Amino acid sequence: MHLLKGINSKILMTVVLNLFAIIGFTQTTTTDYTVIDTEITDHYKDYKYSNKKRPGYYLQINNQNCHYEIDVNDLSCGEYYDQYPMYSVKLPLNLNILKSGKQKLSVKVFPSKGDMISEKAEIQLRLIRYADITDIENEFGKSRVIWEWEMPIVGEHKLPIFVFQSTFEANVPFKLEVLDVYATDLSVLDEKVVLDQVLKEFQLKQKKIVDKTQDRDYLIRHLNRAFVQIYPDNELLTKTVDDMLTVEKGMELQPLDDYEIRFYYNYKIATLVRKENKQPAIWFNNPSKKEKSYQPYYIFKHKKTGTWHMW
Repeated sequence: MHLLKGINSKILMTVVLNLFAIIGFTQTTTTDYTVIDTEITDHYKDYKYSNKKRPGYYLQINNQNCHYEIDVNDLSCGEYYDQYPMYSVKLPLNLNILKSGKQKLSVKVFPSKGDMISEKAEIQLRLIRYADITDIENEFGKSRVIWEWEMPIVGEHKLPIFVFQSTFEANVPFKLEVLDVYATDLSVLDEKVVLDQVLKEFQLKQKKIVDKTQDRDYLIRHLNRAFVQIYPDNELLTKTVDDMLTVEKGMELQPLDDYEIRFYYNYKIATLVRKENKQPAIWFNNPSKKEKSYQPYYIFKHKKTGTWHMW
């Protein structure tokens, strides 16, 4: 009996030690999401600019009888899939510029009707630099056209798509390297697995919107990145976050369906867009006013922890 008790005691002690080992291993390998996320967003906290200049870059787009998608530095700049035959818009580019130097620009032109680009299709681009986009009273200070481009006449050529790529130089007082430091190259992963994970993140985002549980401090920490690039004051930051947290009366959150995944910045950023118009997959509809609104959501996967974070 004493021998049996001794054997049971040894077995019991081994089990206990193994249990503590497992608990200890779990504790040391569990990822604290908030700590990791804060480490990322600390890059934007109290950001120190390299100089006092506050330039802004804009792209003036005039198009007729065509649809288009435009990326700057492999980040979505703008797209047009509406039914109007003519459209003109001026898009800000600072959110696509991460540092000074050469910037990549990509234009894809698609048919507005049918499978081939119309002979009447036209698109003109004009890149403009404003000296100080914080100087609202003086219309952003001096402006300078630094680049212009016009799509060649399609004529009788049967083209399902027209692609144009170019570069331009930009000088900005910031340098953002978060994606290069932390983001995983999603192209090396199984696309189905990535899609499943991204969809889950979007579903969680939607649930927080519906339940009104979005973390205000979390949004502020992440939006600081965008605000580094456009130099606003705290008042505008507060208003932007308030707008994101508030769903206007009559606005109905739509289900996540008919979507596709899109990758940006060399497959380091993922998002979901609607197949119909390439607008963000998280959107609201107000039937009474016939209005729609969209909430863009871009995320990246941490290289080491595998956690997903807002860009």
